[in-house]
This record gives sequence, structure tokens and C-alpha cells, in this order.
Amino acid sequence: MPFRHIQEFDTETLRNMTQAFDAACERFGLASDDPQRSDLATKIIELAATGEREPGKLFARAVEALDI
Repeated sequence: MPFRHIQEFDTETLRNMTQAFDAACERFGLASDDPQRSDLATKIIELAATGEREPGKLFARAVEALDI
């Protein structure tokens, strides 16, 4: 889980971030060594930091921003 060391978000937000991340990785076939995973995680963190909490929106906005 790419967000386990982040302390600025509550448990529910971390769960939603992880759900969005896992869904994107699965949907686009990002293997564990794919460098886009790091970019995806960073973008999801940025979006959550601006207040987005809904997993579907985190997923959609991150994928759109990264053009995956």
C-alpha cells in the first residue's frame, strides 16, 4: 500500500486513496515495478490534500491528469 506512511490523512481517506490507486493499477495493468505507479500515488496524494475524498473521483482525476 503506497500510502501507509502518510500521517496527514485519516483512516477512511487512506482507505479511499488506496481503493482508487488499486483500481487504477488493475484497470491499466500497472505492474508493481511500473514507474507510473509512483506518479499515480503522488497524484492521488495531491488530490486528497486538496480535499477530494471520493475514490471514484480520485481515480478519474488522477488517471486524467497523468493521461494513463
